Amino acid sequence: MANAINYASVFNQVLDEIFYISPKTNGLENTMAGLKWNGGRNIEIPKLSTQGLGNMNGYKAPNGDITFGYETKQLQWYRGRNLTIGRYDIDETNFTLTAGNALKVFLNAHVFPEVDKLRLSEAVKSAEGAGNVGYSAPSSADIVGKILDDIATVQDKIGEDEPLMIYLSTASKNLVMKSSEISRYLAVRDLVIRGINLKVDTLNDIPLIGVPASYLKSVFALQDGVTSGEVGGDLVAEPYAESVNWVIIARSAFDAVARPQVTKVITPDENQDGEYWKIMFSLYHGAWAFDNKLDGLFANINSTAGLGALYVTSADATEAGCTKLTTASVSGGSAMAIPAGYALYAKSASGTAPAVTQGTALDNTWTKLSGSDGAVFASTNGHIVQVVLVAEGSLMPVANGTATVVIS
Repeated sequence: MANAINYASVFNQVLDEIFYISPKTNGLENTMAGLKWNGGRNIEIPKLSTQGLGNMNGYKAPNGDITFGYETKQLQWYRGRNLTIGRYDIDETNFTLTAGNALKVFLNAHVFPEVDKLRLSEAVKSAEGAGNVGYSAPSSADIVGKILDDIATVQDKIGEDEPLMIYLSTASKNLVMKSSEISRYLAVRDLVIRGINLKVDTLNDIPLIGVPASYLKSVFALQDGVTSGEVGGDLVAEPYAESVNWVIIARSAFDAVARPQVTKVITPDENQDGEYWKIMFSLYHGAWAFDNKLDGLFANINSTAGLGALYVTSADATEAGCTKLTTASVSGGSAMAIPAGYALYAKSASGTAPAVTQGTALDNTWTKLSGSDGAVFASTNGHIVQVVLVAEGSLMPVANGTATVVIS
């Protein structure tokens, strides 16, 4: 009798060997002790809070509450791809090795970069939502000082004992290495991730993790792998996305969970669709900042390009004194999908659009739009309306666009 081989189990051993080490953001995963995940979409995160000291009354101290509960987060991304290998493309006796190599190439070329990009953009979004953001166009002469200033901003809020990690673009890291000041602060230290000892550059003993500039964008759009133009899968930065110089992350402030799985391997003899092996890969994962620890995040945005561009059109609305606004991410495009954690706000004026400045939060004179497609907005015909995409919480602008108001 021929041996029955559980290929899915073999491939999952490959995943176990490399998935939790290879991504650049592996140090951000499963940082919270007591985290509960039961295989579904929800993650339960323990939260414990106490009250501070009060005055003694004689020999009695005031009673205080200890509050314990769970904060629920959801895995945001469920992604997958079926890999196919023709029957005669390989020697069956060598299938596991050949397919294992293909799986490793697939992970390194597509899966790991996507995981890293989504986690880092989530950290940037959370920092912006908390108002923990700065804007600069650093040079080798001042970049070390700027990073140290941002570190100090974080540590002034959370203390110096919390472990930090800094993810910065390779261009920014290159400027750091060229700085005349770097010799005072740079060292190579051990960073232990899941029992694996890694050598990393550190700035004042804080790990500096260089990543491609394409990883450090504020907003990404997932490609579905099926629609025309998206067949190749992966993700792309939104046209209005900000470029990030670096993001500082306290390891206690941010967490991520990933569940990669080769769910099934169908042999050519079993496959009813054709004479090829089919390897079914899926990845359920998520990343989030903890609501009570947002001070442990800080994003430094490249100010060179300014705010991203939105494309706004105005059409007459059935409501008196109102117009319908449609906001797109590309000129002539359909209404944009507003990313989670962001919102659209609008304001109009006669002659000139209301001003909006990168790094300055909107005030309460702006109106939140109900969506990007046909949002009803009260204005005056001929006024200029400014529409701004902001990080919710802080109302910090990310992108903007204007249109002439149309009301009959």
